[in-house]
Amino acid sequence: MGQKSTLLFLMRKWASEYALEDALHERNADGIWSSINWAEYWSAVCHVGKGLVALGLKPGDAVALVGANQMNWVICQHGINAAQGIPAPLYPTLLPEQMEYIVGNAKSKIVICDDQIQLEKYLSIAGDNSPIEHVVTMEQLECSDPRVISLSELIAKGDSIADSEINSRLDAVQPEDIALLIYTSGTTGLPKGAMITHEGINAVSNGIGDLFGDATNSPRIVSYLPLCHVAEQAMTNFSGISFRSQIYFCRNLADVRDHLIVARPTIFLGVPRVWEKFEAALRGQLAAATGLKAALTRWARDVELKAFLNENALGKPCNSFSRTLANKLVISKIKDALGLDQLLLALVGAAPVSVSTLEFFASIGVSVHEGFGMTETSGIASMQPVGKIKFGTIGVPIPGAEVMIAADGEIMLKGKGMIKGYFGLHEKTRELYDDLGWMHTGDLGAIDQDGYITITGRKKDIIITAGGKNIAPAEMEGHLQSIAGVGQAVVVGDRQPFLSALIVLDPELLPTLEKAAGIKGLWDVASAAGDPKVKRYVEAQMQVVCNKKVAQYQTIKNIYILPNVFSVDGGELTPTLKVKRNIVNDKYAKEISGLFPDG
Repeated sequence: MGQKSTLLFLMRKWASEYALEDALHERNADGIWSSINWAEYWSAVCHVGKGLVALGLKPGDAVALVGANQMNWVICQHGINAAQGIPAPLYPTLLPEQMEYIVGNAKSKIVICDDQIQLEKYLSIAGDNSPIEHVVTMEQLECSDPRVISLSELIAKGDSIADSEINSRLDAVQPEDIALLIYTSGTTGLPKGAMITHEGINAVSNGIGDLFGDATNSPRIVSYLPLCHVAEQAMTNFSGISFRSQIYFCRNLADVRDHLIVARPTIFLGVPRVWEKFEAALRGQLAAATGLKAALTRWARDVELKAFLNENALGKPCNSFSRTLANKLVISKIKDALGLDQLLLALVGAAPVSVSTLEFFASIGVSVHEGFGMTETSGIASMQPVGKIKFGTIGVPIPGAEVMIAADGEIMLKGKGMIKGYFGLHEKTRELYDDLGWMHTGDLGAIDQDGYITITGRKKDIIITAGGKNIAPAEMEGHLQSIAGVGQAVVVGDRQPFLSALIVLDPELLPTLEKAAGIKGLWDVASAAGDPKVKRYVEAQMQVVCNKKVAQYQTIKNIYILPNVFSVDGGELTPTLKVKRNIVNDKYAKEISGLFPDG
């Protein structure tokens, strides 16, 4: 395989064979779009690489990198690799002391950032005990600190380095070398730097390509999740370069819908919360329709969903006059308004997604393929095959990955996509793998007769009731989140006689909640949470959509509707919008206590 398997080898190949083909696009503050082609992309990467060499970067040195999704971010990442360094991305939301730990663990002498806020964080931790010697800013920023240099100045500095130096470093790369350090979010302890190898990236890219075929032929992708997260790395960089993609950068998650309209992506990855927000907005718009238009939309969605379910059950296309008409009159118009009319592959991962959300998108002609991956699997380990989707499962292992269920129900994985271990944490690395090389995922699950994997819960999320029952909360939370108006649910009840739940309403779904519950005047989440009629409605729906579908010991007895929403800034969500259970349990301890008899 050699160095031909690396992303940089492919980038150099595309720059030679498709020099003038667009590679990266971004919108500036004035709303103007700009693009660079593959030749320009490769040239910029090499110039940054030479600049880093001139600054003293040695092979194997880690470089911390933080900022919003943009061209310069990935140019810097690959420039670090071109100099045979290791990119170590940071979440932009990290506090200085959190950044300090990661920079120290990675031993980053050179760090890179995009704006004044991140620069000030770096400088605040760059004391006597810090490894930081140089700070590179993607833009020209006002700063008199001699350690700070702009990217343009770095590139000029690299003019003294011969091209042969970069070429020799590129040629020295081996498949098992570390290509990227992705730090876990640290919700269950200190962050750990997962060592993703060139071989691992190649295995994941090949697996995706083998599984999805034509959809990976020069796709268009919107890059909007944090680039410090492995999911976006798998899209923007692993798939982006491997499949000669066009990447459209979106710096702010709130702007992703606008970017979809421009990019018309052919591949789109959304974490569950992103799909849920799209669903909430669409349901609100659909609920506003009346008369013939509303009836036509209901008919079209029903026809499309039934056809989708049939063709996935039978394993072959199920087209009909009714489906064609439904698509022409309704479905195509909805997808066009979303910017998803040219979508070939829709993906969801990083957290469980409810079947009701998947069915909603199937009813508008968007087949969302649920998959599974972790930082430790280099992003993706399993995925729903095209035309063979089974809702409620995470699909089958991608080609090159193996799966088994351990005696205690834990999902175990093996393959070249698994990480090398945790940087500088040998004991944690030994805990990750068993004696036969199987990796512990921490997820509980099962495999059906067709090889599809189902996740039933997290080992560490297991609730043990006072009666000794071990319960995975994910199933009940999925049911509760299907209630009209509910955005998120967190089931609680560890060491308690029964289960209860915290309910978070979705502000975008308030009109839907009003219509479903027959209530008027819900101005905001706070007023809705305090309305006894809303609570009665949610409790009644809970009995139907949740408690009647689970065992008696899994039923939810009490709920508390929070007067606020979860957020990254509030601490309840990770940057990829997953719930931090430990934070929620601590932050809402009083509300949780009141849900139980001795509270």
